[in-house]
Amino acid sequence: MCMPLLRHRSPPSSKSPCKTTAARALRGRRAFAILPPNENSEGRIMIKRRGVLAGAAGWTIVGASSVRAQAWPSQPIRLVVPYAAGGSTDTAARIVAEKLSGMLGQQVIVENKGGGNTIIGMDVVAKAKPDGNTLLLGAATMATNVALGMKQPFDPLKDFQMISTLVDIPDLLAIDGKALPAKNYAEFAEWVNKQPQRVRYATSGMGNQPHLWGELFRTRNKLNLESVSYKGAADALRDVMGGHVPIMIDVVLPTGTHVAAGRLTGIAVASPERSAVCPDVPTVAELGMKDLESAAFFGLVGPAGLPAPIVEKLNALCLQTLKDPAVKKRFAELGFFTTGSTPQAYLDRVKFETERWTKVVKENNIKVEG
Repeated sequence: MCMPLLRHRSPPSSKSPCKTTAARALRGRRAFAILPPNENSEGRIMIKRRGVLAGAAGWTIVGASSVRAQAWPSQPIRLVVPYAAGGSTDTAARIVAEKLSGMLGQQVIVENKGGGNTIIGMDVVAKAKPDGNTLLLGAATMATNVALGMKQPFDPLKDFQMISTLVDIPDLLAIDGKALPAKNYAEFAEWVNKQPQRVRYATSGMGNQPHLWGELFRTRNKLNLESVSYKGAADALRDVMGGHVPIMIDVVLPTGTHVAAGRLTGIAVASPERSAVCPDVPTVAELGMKDLESAAFFGLVGPAGLPAPIVEKLNALCLQTLKDPAVKKRFAELGFFTTGSTPQAYLDRVKFETERWTKVVKENNIKVEG
């Protein structure tokens, strides 16, 4: 860096002073063309030096990040599941954790942090150090909580790094055939719309993804329905099976098992193809309602700022996991469809779902506390 400075300060040569001055000016223009023409040579040199130092600092940061990513993982990894232990979501997380543990050579430990409509668990990851050692099983609530206007100490689109979608569990509409005499959608719609009062349908929670889909299904098809929200699928199913409410709208499990056993009648499943849990139930696309395809979706997420090499590695491992026939079979038995995506496609999915459910919430004046 001192060579230009020495040249500028060397004694005059035997050549013409005019030629020497012109040569110096030409050298200055070549080296510092972006600087003002009246800037003195020492100022130019100092700016150039600062630029090199700034560039070196930038490369140092990038290099350090790359080194850390190459050394990762060097310790067990936490996979935060924003739900209580038990249930199909928790099981799905453990399937993924088991596969990742084997491929990474470090144990991936599932840590259940339920509560606050998944906000508590999500906040743990949003505030975690972006070193790849704390990950999240992202849920549909990344979109629905925003649509519902819930207060959250983070921004789902800015405070997380999407890695890959993992699985979808589609919505299902089923009925108690004893209370509602219908064997297919046409008979269902005809019976519902002939009733003098609105027919109630049960959901597992106010404002959750299946409830929002139920309202979308109702308005799209102009059905004479109204929702009744319970605190969980078990309570909702109990009333449907007991003859108190004739319709159940929820994700395919556990409701689909009752359909498969003949205790309930399946009317429509919102997946692109039929579910392995209740394969006799037609898809919404088969009924001419492809725009009503819908599912609670899950994926792998990290905190914002997660180094790109770690994101890329985890994404590749997720896609590899989802191609495993044994994994696909286990997920299908739980009612899940395996997906897998790029980080950008996952982010786009969250944005799409947020816009979709925000519209449903506003049109139906849905309000929840929080």
